[in-house]
Amino acid sequence: MMRPTPPKIAMALIAALLLMPAPAKATPGYARQAGLACEACHTVFPELTPFGRQFKLNAYTFSNVRQLQDINDKRESTLALSELAPLSIQVQASNTTLGHSIPDQGVANDLSQKNDAQFPQALSLFYTGKIADNFGAFLQLTWTPNNNSVGIDNSELRFADHAAIPAMGVPDFIYGITVNNNPTVQDVWNSTPAWGFPFIASNVTVPFAKTLIDGGLAQESAGLGAYIWAWNHFYLEGTAYRSAQTNFTNGKTGGPGPLDSTAANPRISGVAPYWRAAWEQDFDRHSITFGTFGLLADTHPTGIGEHGPTDRFLDLALDTQYQYIGDVNIFSVLATFIHEKRDFNATVAANPSSHLDTARITGSYFYDRKYGGSVEFFSTTGTTDAVLFAPASVTGSNTGKPDTQGATIELDYLPWLNTKIGVQYTAYGKFNGSSTNYDGFGRSAADNNTLFIFVWAAF
Repeated sequence: MMRPTPPKIAMALIAALLLMPAPAKATPGYARQAGLACEACHTVFPELTPFGRQFKLNAYTFSNVRQLQDINDKRESTLALSELAPLSIQVQASNTTLGHSIPDQGVANDLSQKNDAQFPQALSLFYTGKIADNFGAFLQLTWTPNNNSVGIDNSELRFADHAAIPAMGVPDFIYGITVNNNPTVQDVWNSTPAWGFPFIASNVTVPFAKTLIDGGLAQESAGLGAYIWAWNHFYLEGTAYRSAQTNFTNGKTGGPGPLDSTAANPRISGVAPYWRAAWEQDFDRHSITFGTFGLLADTHPTGIGEHGPTDRFLDLALDTQYQYIGDVNIFSVLATFIHEKRDFNATVAANPSSHLDTARITGSYFYDRKYGGSVEFFSTTGTTDAVLFAPASVTGSNTGKPDTQGATIELDYLPWLNTKIGVQYTAYGKFNGSSTNYDGFGRSAADNNTLFIFVWAAF
């Protein structure tokens, strides 16, 4: 069987990332249901407050809206339907300017375009809130104009209830079940990949190398898990994921993509376990969290059948988050480190056993929930591999290294709590392995420096 060449693999993965809709986190549907302003659950959207985390842990069910209810002859609730459906709309518009244009096919570089305006960049419809007693949802349907596609974005169904174990000294705690389509989308902290900074970003150009847990299974998997929140401090969760390619159709049967081994993205072999543990300490206006999360996945690369060889990815991560929420001043500091051990038993690689490390540290400040911004330093490093990371125009690596380092600065203005206008600049010290001629075709890391101007509104 002929295997696709590394540059073709790189181009396919980059294309998939470019078509991925930007995630969203905050919706007015929750505000309408709870009868509370956005600031109850968010510092500045989409970052959650301690109350917002409790709202999510309790399955999005807190409601101040009149309910349509029914009970059976045993006085058990059989219906709890909100009179007002928690629907909302989100729109994002943006303009991206690159440091240097991306060359067209067969055309001189100086004739290429380096500006990209998108209106909208994404348009989403949400159902976010209570479905029944103890049962709620975060469901997002997104239209992405650049490829004119409509698809399921980050989504979750969640059940939650309370219990206590007095004999073991465990007072009231929350236990729950989550069904979702992206590892870490169920998390209540903003230090994990699904809800981490930058909350909105350009989709014009992205580095090649990313850990699997950092969006590699987003909207390509389905997970079923259980969690507890005990002593109002300790969170523990375990979730099992299977492949669920919602954007790929079997050409012969018209059925779902996982039944076709030519699906564009790697497929999970069997079940991939995900785990999460965290401890949060709240005092006065401060909160601090320390945690760990991880994923173990055996995957079948494109073109390898279900019973063929697999690649193994073991992701181990540490994260922390600090918040100060004052009446006027709001501070946040977030940090994440992900170590991925990679064993390539199916994909051709120069180093069958390798690693990839990703680190991010982010600080933000907002005044009166109206003016502010964030600064993030990021780094990805890993094992040199001239086969996986081969030269290719723009997307390749001339050194065989996956290393990318840089910083992102964002300034925000919120004329209203549900509208954000921002200017974001990302500068790269390294991109796909080096600072100069990183792709083997003369492109420098600074050529991918990105000025991103956006408007983000939800209503």
